[in-house]
Amino acid sequence: MNASLRSHYLEVFGIPEFLHIQVKNQDLNVSKINTQCLAIETNPVHSFCKIGKTQDFLFKMLGAIGLEKSNIRYVSANINDLNQMLKQYNAKIVLLMSSDLKSSSYKHFVTHHPSEVLTNEQLKRETWEVLKRVKQYLK
Repeated sequence: MNASLRSHYLEVFGIPEFLHIQVKNQDLNVSKINTQCLAIETNPVHSFCKIGKTQDFLFKMLGAIGLEKSNIRYVSANINDLNQMLKQYNAKIVLLMSSDLKSSSYKHFVTHHPSEVLTNEQLKRETWEVLKRVKQYLK
């Protein structure tokens, strides 16, 4: 609908134009998924989105800091689509589980993917330190 036709309709119905706001940002109409924790992986060999050892370990890691399965959402995303993925969620914290990613917000935490921790014992201490910071933030 062009602006002229729109103005005509508003006038016919007696609606002042300033009361009729045209939404330019379509993101306002999209409802977001609420979650306490959003865990994001990018192209892993062993995905935690599939039932198995890696997913179990993810839940153990997050359970160790007091998060329950029901408060965790987990997704696999392409690095190029990461911003789009983040727009879909309203998460209290975001765990970016890939050493290739950088934190872009105070509520984003970067740590190793559970499959990496399972195969490399030396990553456990570093991962635990990040999880302790997450726990502090959640309080």
